[in-house]
Amino acid sequence: MTSAVSSVGLRFLKLGFGEAAARILAFFATVYLARTLGASIYGVLVAAMTVVMYLTFVADCGIEMLGVREVADRPDALSQTLPPILGGRVLVAIALLAVTLVVALTVVPKPDGPVLAVYAVTLLTVAMGTRWVHLGLEQPGNASWSRVISEGTAALIVLLAVRHPDDLLRVPLAQVLGELLGAIFLIRLLPATVRPLRLQMRPAVLVPLVRRSWPMVLHGLLGLAIYNSDFLFLRAIKGSTAVGYYAAAYTLISFFQNLGVAYTMSLIPSLTRVRHDAMAARALVDGATVQILAGGLPVAAGGIVVAMSLVTFIFGAGYAPSALPLQILLVIVPVALVRNVGQGVLIAFERQDLMLRTVLWAAGANVVLNIVLIPRWGMTGAAAATLATEMVRTGLALRYSWRLGLSMTAPRRFYRVGIATSIMALTVWVLGDRSVLLSVPIGALAYVGALLAVGGIRLRRGAFPELAL
Repeated sequence: MTSAVSSVGLRFLKLGFGEAAARILAFFATVYLARTLGASIYGVLVAAMTVVMYLTFVADCGIEMLGVREVADRPDALSQTLPPILGGRVLVAIALLAVTLVVALTVVPKPDGPVLAVYAVTLLTVAMGTRWVHLGLEQPGNASWSRVISEGTAALIVLLAVRHPDDLLRVPLAQVLGELLGAIFLIRLLPATVRPLRLQMRPAVLVPLVRRSWPMVLHGLLGLAIYNSDFLFLRAIKGSTAVGYYAAAYTLISFFQNLGVAYTMSLIPSLTRVRHDAMAARALVDGATVQILAGGLPVAAGGIVVAMSLVTFIFGAGYAPSALPLQILLVIVPVALVRNVGQGVLIAFERQDLMLRTVLWAAGANVVLNIVLIPRWGMTGAAAATLATEMVRTGLALRYSWRLGLSMTAPRRFYRVGIATSIMALTVWVLGDRSVLLSVPIGALAYVGALLAVGGIRLRRGAFPELAL
């Protein structure tokens, strides 16, 4: 099963490289916007993006993850299923866009309304997206490059066209153009059997798919509510400045959350193929958990130590209030990565119902926690509510995976990672308030060196280094 785990890791590296590169480009654009627009105006952008994210899950129709499994399971049926799936999604996106434009331009006050209206156009690019096809066909390089094209285009336009708060509307326009180019790129790389692509409406294909995908739509909406409802609560209770500070902290966390989703997408095809072999599936899940925690634990520990220096270095001294929420949110990184593996199990085993049940409990807990904690503790309360909710969500995902016969990895397998993480955190702490340009790379080297010293990395001539945990 080592080869299957290595295959997942290699696919993730290809997909994760593009995701990381895209996130870095988006990150620099975000930092530029936060500095150029100020916390208050930047908070307007965040609020509008939050609303559109909810609509995105509806326009996607649950295909982004479920589609990966469907393509991996039946790649020969793609020419019959892809045209009606895209046709149905485009129809949903047009309806959502029309309603959003009316509400944004007639009900929502300026500047929030016009910003929301332009961002909503991205719903059409989401509907035409075929990233899931390429991932299901195990072509992560195509999906990777599309992300780089999308974010790179948007970042370039932002850097060239946004100079002061009056240029606010150019930000969502840049996003629309970037995502359009990314969608066109992936369509051009589709297999010859489905090109030229013609949109269709076939109820015989769409109805069964909707029956399987609606739990994924609701799961996505509620999952997003867990992470974004705190922005809406903060906007209503503490104002847009608090949203801007909190968004700065969350920007650093979202980078690793997106890598976690990329890992799930890389894991699903392999899990789908071995789901009927209990021993092989268990070994694959075990190895996947080892991989993700070897990356997640040091990120959380090191990030907590350098949080203040990191925030002020990236966003400026004016964003110092973001440091404490960031430290709390960093604990989510390893917790969420474990959940990503559990979600991959549930999708591969076609248990979308269990995924929905997981997020229903978690979303309910999140609303209660936000109501209790945000009015009194503001951003710190929002971060604490999100962390507690993620722990509930992850615990339930592991429980349901265990019911399917896939218990998660025994904690004793991570003692080498724990030792290496502790050495890394101590190294960074000793460095103190020195520049993060120094402490972060030294901490990373200390972690890798410690992992090598305790036998956590296997080196073989002519092969990539492998975890030996």
